[in-house]
Amino acid sequence: MLSKMLRMATLFDVYGPLLTERQQEMCGLYYLNDYSLSEISELHGVSRQAVHDTLVRAEKAMEEYENQFGIVRCSDTKRRQLEELTSALSAAHEVLVSAARALGPELGGNCDCDLDAARAWLARATEAVRGCRKVAISMGADLGGDHGTDQKEGGL
Repeated sequence: MLSKMLRMATLFDVYGPLLTERQQEMCGLYYLNDYSLSEISELHGVSRQAVHDTLVRAEKAMEEYENQFGIVRCSDTKRRQLEELTSALSAAHEVLVSAARALGPELGGNCDCDLDAARAWLARATEAVRGCRKVAISMGADLGGDHGTDQKEGGL
């Protein structure tokens, strides 16, 4: 029941302006303000059944709009892709921090740098950045350059 309420509230946020004024009012009270059918019927001076019928018609209309336009579905997909990208960027950040630690506090001086460890960490960071790039490309981001190039030149 809660998932249906959340879905209808989301659909109402997107497609509410396409509903009739009466449907907008009742949906707003029911889905956004948590009014009961009885409370809405008292406010509007109609039966509970009339409120129920109005909500059912509004739900059907909003579902049809979503089937035609897919705005909510597209938004959900983009949100998931952004979450994946954020996760991949966080992983890349952690790998780069570890690589920097492996190089030691001083660069160019006499330090006990573990260059093999740094290379391994940087290779993992490069893979993480590639993953971020793939997610960004799948989202339609234009990163410039040829999307099919490999890392042969040492670039990301």
